[in-house]
Order: sequence, then C-alpha cells, then structure tokens
Amino acid sequence: MVELGPIGVWGHLDSLPVDRLRTFARRVEELGYGALWMPETVGREPFTILGLLAGETHHMRLGTSIVSIWGHDPQTTRMAAMTLAEATNGRFVLGLGVSHPHLAEKLRGHTYEKPLTRMREFLAAYRSAVYKGPMATPDLGEPPVLLAALRERMLGLAAAETDGAFPYLFTADRVAWARGVLDRAAASAGQPRPVLAVSMPAVLEADPGPARDAARAYLAPYLRTPNYRASWELQGFGPDDWEKPGSDRLVDAMVAWGSVARLRDALAKLHAAGADHVAVISLGPDGSTEYLPVLEALAPA
Repeated sequence: MVELGPIGVWGHLDSLPVDRLRTFARRVEELGYGALWMPETVGREPFTILGLLAGETHHMRLGTSIVSIWGHDPQTTRMAAMTLAEATNGRFVLGLGVSHPHLAEKLRGHTYEKPLTRMREFLAAYRSAVYKGPMATPDLGEPPVLLAALRERMLGLAAAETDGAFPYLFTADRVAWARGVLDRAAASAGQPRPVLAVSMPAVLEADPGPARDAARAYLAPYLRTPNYRASWELQGFGPDDWEKPGSDRLVDAMVAWGSVARLRDALAKLHAAGADHVAVISLGPDGSTEYLPVLEALAPA
C-alpha cells in the first residue's frame, strides 16, 4: 500500500506569491505532514507548481488531488507524472478525476458523458503511453495513482485498477462506507488493500458565527455542482442543505471547526472510520486554504 503518512495538507496553493509558497511548502514539511496536495481548477497549473516545490522539499509526498482527465491527454499526463517522479525522487502521487460538467464543458469545450467509462479508457491509455525519459533510480517504477471517487462504481475502479481513492467532502460515516467498498472490490479483483485518502476542511475558531462564515466561503463553489449534490444526497442531505449559502447542518458536517481538541477529534474520527490519510484543508477567516495557524496547531511533528 502507498505510504502517505496519517496526515497531510491540501490547498489550492493560489493565495500566496511564489516566494511565499516556497516558504509555505518548506514549513509544511518541517511540521511533519506526510504529503502536500493541490487540485486543478482555474488557478495555478499543478504539475508546474509541484515541480517548483520538488526542490523545496525532501521527504513529504507531493500530489495532485486532482487533475482532470478532460484537461490532459493520457500521454502528456504520464510524461508529467514520470517527470515529477524523477524530480521528487519517487515522492509524487498522481490523483486523477472526472471533475464536473461545467469545468469540462464550459471551461474546456468537451462533452461530459459516461465519466466512469472515460476514466477507465483514460487509465488504459495512460498505462500504455510511451515514456522514454530518465528515471531518478532504476527501481523507482511508476508513481502511485489515486482516483477521486464519490460513488460505488468509481471506488470499485480505483480499487481494481489504481492504488486507491481520494474522495472529497465525506462525513466519517461515508468514509467507513467507502472503506468497505474499496476493500471488497480489491479482494474481488485480487488486488492489495487500496489506500483511502480523504480531506478535512478545518477552521480554528470556537465562535460559531465566524467559523461558519469561513466554512461557507470555502464551500460556496461546491454548492452548485451536481456531483457533490448527488454525493451529499447519498449522505442524507437534501436541496435545503445545499441551497445558498448552505445549511448549518451541511456546513458543520463538511467542515471541522472549533478548538484544537475538537479538530483533533474530527481527525481521529476519520481515521477510525477507515481513512489511511487525512489531508487537512487549513481555512483562514476568508476561506482561503494556506492558513498556517491551523497547520501549526495540528502538526504531527
């Protein structure tokens, strides 16, 4: 199983100038976090930024969570992944996902259809893509691959054909469900136990008003996405919960807030539910994701 460490850090990595971002990455590693993850939306390009940070870090994993299969063909994706595997001396993890209809269609001009089939086809093409570049050492091999998976069939694909899954915006109960789906699918396919990485948005604020304000600022872009609405419905939420600005019930379930002890308890519940790795999304008062006080308070080191 891929070793990520019990706790990592997830962030858009867009709120800091590049020089401060270098400092941020070094500090995250100093604090003992096992991995630093970034997504692909409409900000910085993740392969480029992680290549920049490869030289600033030495031990922790660097990963995409996630890059969209609509934004990269399998050949360029494998070339980028293998390049980063070399640049990080084997620390890179490739997170792939099917993203969302509005990002695939309006932003990139694709037709968003049959996401499970498209992911299966992408993985096959990725595995067969030609790469003749150098490797840091002959025994490094391929970088691990994780899939963003919210539902049973994508979790099954992750278990059968990749190293694991990285679902997003899950309650602890949903994490336990995902753990079971992954393990059963892996056993059926004769595969090793898959890694289950999850994220935990966190606000270090005990006052409910400002804590929920920060949480809502972060969650706002996700409230309109059909994929998350469908996932939330399976977790027991409904339209009244994701209607802007989001119900207190949804906000409190998706974002941990409160004292250090309360945040640590939320982390412990995700691990107890079956998560191998929890990536902390450290939210500032404005909902931005590179807020060091949260990471310093929860540091494993």
